[in-house]
Amino acid sequence: MRQDDGKLIFSITDTIDNIPKSDWDRLFDPDCIEGWGFHKTIEQSGIKEFSFHYALIKRNGLLCAIIPFFINDFSFATIIQGPLQKLIFFVQKFWRRFLWTKIIFVGNPLTEKLRIGIPSDELINEVMREAINGLCSFSAKTGASAMLFYNLTEGQKDIASALEQNGLLCMENFPNTVLEIKAKNLEDFIQSLGSSTRKDLRRKLRKTASLATLKTEVLTDIFTIQNELYKLYTCNFEQSDVRFETLTPEFFRNIQKNMPESARFFITRSGKEIVAFNLCLVKDNILIDKVIGMDKTISHMYSLYYTTFCENIDWCIKNGIRYYCLGITDYHPKLRLGAKLIPLYIYVKLFNPFLKLFSRPLVRFIQPKNFDPILKNLEKNNLVLREELL
Repeated sequence: MRQDDGKLIFSITDTIDNIPKSDWDRLFDPDCIEGWGFHKTIEQSGIKEFSFHYALIKRNGLLCAIIPFFINDFSFATIIQGPLQKLIFFVQKFWRRFLWTKIIFVGNPLTEKLRIGIPSDELINEVMREAINGLCSFSAKTGASAMLFYNLTEGQKDIASALEQNGLLCMENFPNTVLEIKAKNLEDFIQSLGSSTRKDLRRKLRKTASLATLKTEVLTDIFTIQNELYKLYTCNFEQSDVRFETLTPEFFRNIQKNMPESARFFITRSGKEIVAFNLCLVKDNILIDKVIGMDKTISHMYSLYYTTFCENIDWCIKNGIRYYCLGITDYHPKLRLGAKLIPLYIYVKLFNPFLKLFSRPLVRFIQPKNFDPILKNLEKNNLVLREELL
């Protein structure tokens, strides 16, 4: 039973070291993969784009809510794609701050969904109202122009309702992608794909096999190869259209230290040379593909995206993994390979007086689906509402 009603006390800390792990484990879902160790990793890794904080709420002296958030100097070119994005980049060459603004994001930039630590017996509307008021006061000190609750799923209706009651506006974000694996082996999986995809995938695998012998191993310790992996990561990152954060070498070192039970590195070699890797998080029957790196000079010739994908699927099947989470963006190949979409939402509160005048049309305009042709033309049956699994 919840304690007797008492005054809620709001505070902010800028380090997870001030939060006892026992309190974290008490307030957050125990099945969450991206828990205390993941947040510790991100905080320790010096990711330059963000400053990380935690809103803490106590009732009767007992911690009753932990709300991670981060501050980011945000460019709208991150979510606007196509010709308009190129125009923004061009203008920013001459006007550096064009469409840049400081924003408070409630959540974490690298988790699959919004994670807030509130026990089920708490009054969530009351707690969220206290959190919003406290963060609004904090935003005035930081000069933030907006506050976003980042990546809610359709299963988080209680949080969404509390945010709407406090005047926040909803917009769609880039959706996540998840592949449910029902096959008994890799051949069975390939056979389950559509005819054209199946033929194309087999053609790619045959071509790669004729050119090189690729071998994939799964490691938990990358101490001796971490520089090679980071080089592949930066090569991949620099060619990405959507960039939100730049991971550091420390991130890769810290995640194997803080999450030894979950962090797995899928290393693909051609001979002795590492040509691709995936950093994944594993728990129970779920695998989350977090970071990818490939040698771009041979990635097309060896069809590295598809060959490593098949290796990962094969490993999942052999290790009883049912759900393979592939992340946001690059939707076309993921959907061809059988993935489904999980809608994600952002709830927005604007502080800038000028922006507030146009808040509703602005929120509708900047939704990613307005700029991504794949998302714009998707049918409803491409959605899968299984977000409670992640």
